Amino acid sequence: MKVRPAVAAMEAYHPPLEMRSERDYLLLDFSESTQPPSPAVAAALQAYARDGRARMYPAYGRLSEKLARYVGVRPDQVLPTNGSDGAIQLILHALLEAGDEMVMAKPGFFVTGSMAASIGARVVSPLYRPDMSFPLEEVLAAVTLRTRLIVVVSPNNPTGTSAGLDQIETILQRHPDVPVFVDEAYYEFSGRTAVPLLARHDNLVLSRTFSKAMALAGLRFGYAVSNAEFIGQLAKLRIPYDVNTAAAVAAEASLDHPEGWRAYVREVMEQAKPQLERFLDERGVPYYRSDANFILVRAGDPAPLCEYLREQGILVRPQRPPVGDCFRVSIGTVAEMRRFMQAYGAFLDQPARGR
Repeated sequence: MKVRPAVAAMEAYHPPLEMRSERDYLLLDFSESTQPPSPAVAAALQAYARDGRARMYPAYGRLSEKLARYVGVRPDQVLPTNGSDGAIQLILHALLEAGDEMVMAKPGFFVTGSMAASIGARVVSPLYRPDMSFPLEEVLAAVTLRTRLIVVVSPNNPTGTSAGLDQIETILQRHPDVPVFVDEAYYEFSGRTAVPLLARHDNLVLSRTFSKAMALAGLRFGYAVSNAEFIGQLAKLRIPYDVNTAAAVAAEASLDHPEGWRAYVREVMEQAKPQLERFLDERGVPYYRSDANFILVRAGDPAPLCEYLREQGILVRPQRPPVGDCFRVSIGTVAEMRRFMQAYGAFLDQPARGR
């Protein structure tokens, strides 16, 4: 069966998910929460399973109202989606056609570029700067008459670095007729958002996810935020009922009872991450300062380290070019990062190995 040329030319996404088990490994490879959802979420899901609502199609009105309050916008400015990947897909399909150009700095989130390629759009990728700071001038210079979308991932995956609010607004102001999409998957960890810019710029759309801080990666819940008119256009493209009711129930419970995931975020960002940074500094290991729940670490050839850590029951994520000399490690609890530092320290102490 012959597929479209754009699909045939795509690079497949093969995340190393097989043989991954929380019983066998400390999972620091996918920037997920290392802890399960809160008891309130588990109780809400158990109640949902008991009351027979699985036979009914989902409704999102009450959830959209709670999401809007959480974000600080009106309910008609948010759209629940099947993970933030679902939001990305809707946004790109609403804005891009074959032959269009999309500007997104590299390295960036692989899925976004892959989705653009599936449409037949060309991805223009100025490089992040050597310190992995956001390349504002390079992004602005990459915009042409064929540019139909500018993507800013903030904090960026895999670098962990953010674009400043002033930088995002500069892009919006310089190109008021080009949509600007800001991916805020790690907002809860960074605390930085472009939401205030929505009131001044009609060409802005954002996406977020409950897969990270809220620990709902397996249930696939995300959302898009923009002006009401554009959200209405995205809703036309959404597959009916694509957010299953279990995901909606869990998301609503996460919003109703945020104490658990907020405490986890504080431990990650205020305790575990600074401790890991001190360890890396003391051992002379180069890394990039991150605003997210992960750190990009330079390791020369990361393969021996990744294999050693796997043997110790710890998974981290080796990277592809242009950061192929790096691995990404997710930040978990203080105890979990202590285990990682002990294993990494033992690797560095081996003769003829280490950095």
